[in-house]
Amino acid sequence: DAELVLVDLLHAPPESFLFSLASVLARVEQLAHVLAWARAPAGAADDEAVAAACKPDGSSLALVQCPRLKLSFEARRGPSGDVRLYSLDHADIFVTNGGRFASTARLLEGIPHSLLLEHASNGELQVMVPAFLPVRPLIATYPFSTELVLDRGEKWLEEIDNPYYVYKIHVSLSFLSASTLASALYLLLLRFLHRDYAAVVALVDTVSSDTALSKEEKTILQHMHSTRHDIDHHPDAHACRLKISFVMLDAPVELPWTLTVEMAHYVNKLSQVTANCRLSAEEELALLNSCIVDVADPRFRKSGLDMYQVLLCKNRRSQLRAEAAGVSTCLVETPARRQSSAWIADWDSSLTTYDSARLHKFVGELQMKFVHSRVLSLDGVVALVESLNAPKAGGVLTIAGGGFLLLYCLLSGSTEVKLVSENCGVSLATMLLPLYADATERSLLHSILKTLARKPLLGPFLPEFVDTRKHNRREVFVGIAPGDDGTEAPLGTLIKNVLHELLALSRPAGDPLRSTVQRRMLQRRVDAVTKARMFGFGGGGWGGW
Repeated sequence: DAELVLVDLLHAPPESFLFSLASVLARVEQLAHVLAWARAPAGAADDEAVAAACKPDGSSLALVQCPRLKLSFEARRGPSGDVRLYSLDHADIFVTNGGRFASTARLLEGIPHSLLLEHASNGELQVMVPAFLPVRPLIATYPFSTELVLDRGEKWLEEIDNPYYVYKIHVSLSFLSASTLASALYLLLLRFLHRDYAAVVALVDTVSSDTALSKEEKTILQHMHSTRHDIDHHPDAHACRLKISFVMLDAPVELPWTLTVEMAHYVNKLSQVTANCRLSAEEELALLNSCIVDVADPRFRKSGLDMYQVLLCKNRRSQLRAEAAGVSTCLVETPARRQSSAWIADWDSSLTTYDSARLHKFVGELQMKFVHSRVLSLDGVVALVESLNAPKAGGVLTIAGGGFLLLYCLLSGSTEVKLVSENCGVSLATMLLPLYADATERSLLHSILKTLARKPLLGPFLPEFVDTRKHNRREVFVGIAPGDDGTEAPLGTLIKNVLHELLALSRPAGDPLRSTVQRRMLQRRVDAVTKARMFGFGGGGWGGW
């Protein structure tokens, strides 16, 4: 019946009881929504005098309320004379620090917004957790972060019946027990966001259901795979999602993830999944029966799935069925190789189809823009990659427009790229090759480059590109120059010589032409290495607009 006055927790003196109280309550609620009431001392003239007379040691504290969480605590003196906050919503339960042991601390890991409660009569420990939806943001410098940010919006709290969950701590201090499906799902969510995959697997059976979920339960489940999180691609994370899918197979529930995609990721990373998170063969087969495992399945067209993912699931099902039948072999399917692949595995054999007449015509139509230099700097590499990934308005980089000469110089070693210490020009050229706009085309230029990319040791033995022009030394190179004696069209000369030597190498062993070319290539390499050791050289440039 005494008059109460509101206490300012925000500006409580450091190391005081009120400061400690504010620190504890800030874990579960923002201080703007926490009301701490103290008994007004007798004889106070006005509100300011009442507030000034309140003792920071907590002796005058009477009541603490959290209206949004529907929580109220009464301040009482404990047996040892210390001030305790007893819950007015749960009989004989107070906020405690007495149960904080090492085992209890492990249970509270990943639950930063919790209050530890103790039963006054039997010492039973409980954990009170507000139902705020946690978010694990993406931190670029900390890729496996477990830091949580709580969404304390009021809309979610208004949609649920109880704005907090209470979990009992087992007498062994080894696990928490939930009383409702919603609280079990929320605890599962917290363990998953904390990347405690073993704990998630241990909790999976507590969320098993064969009935429709309530709005609260459905929201918590959907939030587990929300785009607001840093989506977890850890092998055990895929296993955990599949475990949850398994216990909800019979429930009319729309899972927040695509079952076939998760199963494909799980199969692809199976060797990295820890033993306690792995699915049994029976669980895998049950889930695979609900996956899309055939491109003939009507669901495949609308699913947007990749054929590789579907066949992973199909082949895994074949393997499990064979093992269950005691058969040591099984039939598997592989996806067909893409016909328009720009990667070096899709070799272009065009160079074997050029005779002298066709070669002369092809070379006569060539025109490239290129600036040759011995060294390609790191800034040059970055600029080139940026241009290939985001073409400028002025045009796109093509192999026929100048990229051929850059890539050839990198593959042959006449242009060096030393990002650290060793020349990595061949690796860079191999990675850049598929990025050019015309990389999927089939021509003599593409055939030469893909041959060198597949045989990286061959490049240094081929002719070096040298600008032999005496006149008109522009950045534009042509295949044939009018009235040329061979010096004004180094591009055409290079292509003819390279094609001649590659075709000679394809002849049978012992062929006179092949032997002559091999000796010439070997002598060329010896001369180049000798020159490098005596005088030193580097290289690099790029072009091809």
